[in-house]
Amino acid sequence: MMSKNILKILTISASLLLGAASAQQGQPAQRQGGQQRQIDPAQRARFQAMRPVFDLASRVSLMAELEKNKAQAVTKAQAKQLVPLLQKLQTSASISGADATKMLSQIEDKILTDKQVTALDDLDLKRQEDRRAARAKQGSAQQGGIRIPGLPGGGFGGQNRQGQAGQAGTGGAPAGGSFNPFKQGREADALKAYIALLQKK
Repeated sequence: MMSKNILKILTISASLLLGAASAQQGQPAQRQGGQQRQIDPAQRARFQAMRPVFDLASRVSLMAELEKNKAQAVTKAQAKQLVPLLQKLQTSASISGADATKMLSQIEDKILTDKQVTALDDLDLKRQEDRRAARAKQGSAQQGGIRIPGLPGGGFGGQNRQGQAGQAGTGGAPAGGSFNPFKQGREADALKAYIALLQKK
């Protein structure tokens, strides 16, 4: 079972994201050229199916931050357990919600200590606060979508840099119910660097 802190964090994160989606569904976002769009039910359903993948991507992306504090850093024994799991993330064509939930539980319940998990909780909360502040500063209407960690292009139902929406591997929601945020982009580079760091322990 996940720790109470983790369940609390995931509940808060999910509530924020779903609340944003509901708000956008009731009030269409203004996009360039005066166009408006809404989050349709199919997109919301895909988001629900992929939410555990977003949670996994978010937590794994924070794990390297533990190395900045010797008291929280991963030990050699922990690194030996983590490397095969993280390498699996690199090579999987896609990650289902069930697989993501199982892997996150294995990492946080069986490998990391309670102190390390609590540190991740704190980092997660801080990152959420930073993102809320950034969104408030930039204005949500500028993007026309919801910012979701781990999603290619960073948006859900928004546009990518080429202006395409709803395409797999772009700024829109992936076409299927699963995907792998660690296959390319910043997430892939960061994971590769973190695995290399763990292998040196």
